[in-house]
Amino acid sequence: MNRLKEVIKSKGLKNTYICSKMELHPSILSGYIKGTRKPNQERLKQLSRILNTSVEKLYPQAIKRRITIYEI
Repeated sequence: MNRLKEVIKSKGLKNTYICSKMELHPSILSGYIKGTRKPNQERLKQLSRILNTSVEKLYPQAIKRRITIYEI
């Protein structure tokens, strides 16, 4: 499950602020929030820094994917 929306709301931030910090079009961030797009590792790191949280909190399944990739 994607917790991005919850974290953004709990931090009291606006999507426009996050987009400007990441130099990201609002529709891309909206896709991340809705789950129709998946951010790459660099974008995940940017989001976690801006939101002052861990990648794992934003995308708990990211750890499972990383482990699976490295095990192959």
